[in-house]
Amino acid sequence: MGAVLALSELRLLVAPAAAFLLCAGMAVAAAVWPVPRPDRGAPIPARVLVRYLLGLAAGGYAALLGIVAVFHGLVVGDRRALADAAVWGLALAALAVPAFLVLTLLERRVRRR
Repeated sequence: MGAVLALSELRLLVAPAAAFLLCAGMAVAAAVWPVPRPDRGAPIPARVLVRYLLGLAAGGYAALLGIVAVFHGLVVGDRRALADAAVWGLALAALAVPAFLVLTLLERRVRRR
């Protein structure tokens, strides 16, 4: 093996380097634009919570599909991975969002007592 990395070896460095850059970018963005914390005394109305959770799930789903498209589609070359991620990611979101919503509303009820 020579001093120059082969293309196949270079492809192995793409995923960890991209993951590091993504995490570093998120850390910098969180430091530059911190999210204001809501007042603990004022509970968020259920309608606002549902809207927030749906937006959060949609963003997470889009991020998941983007990651799968880049790493499995472009780096690995697995063309079926995106379709599998779309189906299973949607199934996961369909289970996780209602479960989180129900548990959050139950926590509110318990805290009120």
